[in-house]
Amino acid sequence: MLGTLSSQNVLLTSVGRRVALARFFKEVLGGRGYVFGADCDPTAPGLYVVDKGFIVPRVTAEEYISSLLDICRRESVKLIVPLIDPELPILAMAREFFLQEGILPLVSTYDVVMIGYDKLLTAKFFSENGIPTPKTALFEKAADFLEDYDFPVIIKPRFGSASVGVCKCASPEEAKFYASRIPDPIIQTCLSGEEITIDVLCDFQGNPLSIVERKRLKVRAGEVERGITIKDESLLKMVLDVVAKLKPLGVINLQCFSTPEGFIFTEINARFGGGYPLSHFAGVNFPKTILEMVEGKKPEVSIFSYKEDFLMLRYDDAIYLGKEDLLS
Repeated sequence: MLGTLSSQNVLLTSVGRRVALARFFKEVLGGRGYVFGADCDPTAPGLYVVDKGFIVPRVTAEEYISSLLDICRRESVKLIVPLIDPELPILAMAREFFLQEGILPLVSTYDVVMIGYDKLLTAKFFSENGIPTPKTALFEKAADFLEDYDFPVIIKPRFGSASVGVCKCASPEEAKFYASRIPDPIIQTCLSGEEITIDVLCDFQGNPLSIVERKRLKVRAGEVERGITIKDESLLKMVLDVVAKLKPLGVINLQCFSTPEGFIFTEINARFGGGYPLSHFAGVNFPKTILEMVEGKKPEVSIFSYKEDFLMLRYDDAIYLGKEDLLS
């Protein structure tokens, strides 16, 4: 046990490959607190760049929340930052348990989280609020009417993450084939155009503090590998409209396509996006603002205060250690 250096101790859950984010939090704390990491996989690289790593059960395990509570109590953690989609509803439901112990999970309410996690609810939210979004339906309800769709279409899990199970299908036969191989499949109009991701930081009342637009130039395994920051005022107005109606807490990540018909929104991720480091190096510092809010300070609003046309060219790096050094 490292001890209780400060009330600013932070726990990054499902830390996985979020090495850069762990380093950002450590830099902001500057020795005033510890950054801990938790993951179910002892080979998760992030476990070995934090001040101390912990092996925990899978997020779907009954004892997941109690294991996080044990770590937070033992290490005087005051802020939990979840980093994958499947744990967001679980932490949102347990939010009050943590708050009662003086621990803040950086997660929106359960209803907001589910609007992002359930892709059918995502499409419904956009449609009901006048935000352009692709035609979306449960596959089982659309299967008898596939000939009415314009192909290609997208088949993907209703409750998906990191683009796992997302398939572009050129015919009804392909759509039926892939839909039979993923859980709770939905069908969606396939969009063409440039893919844009927006990092948004809100205060604890759901008011936007910082917004960064970035274009995806190259994607690998569902995560941006190369990207560039942009500034589009018309897109900003749409993002502000989404945020005003969603009222998320903390960090969210929006995804849309720039098409000949305009911007069409597809995803809401109620967590740090995998490409956040580009926004960070372009001039915004979400970890700094989040920790200031935890301290009770009034956060500064800095919409569009970042470098435009700033590039991220990601490459692989690695951590090397002996088998005996793996966490158990």
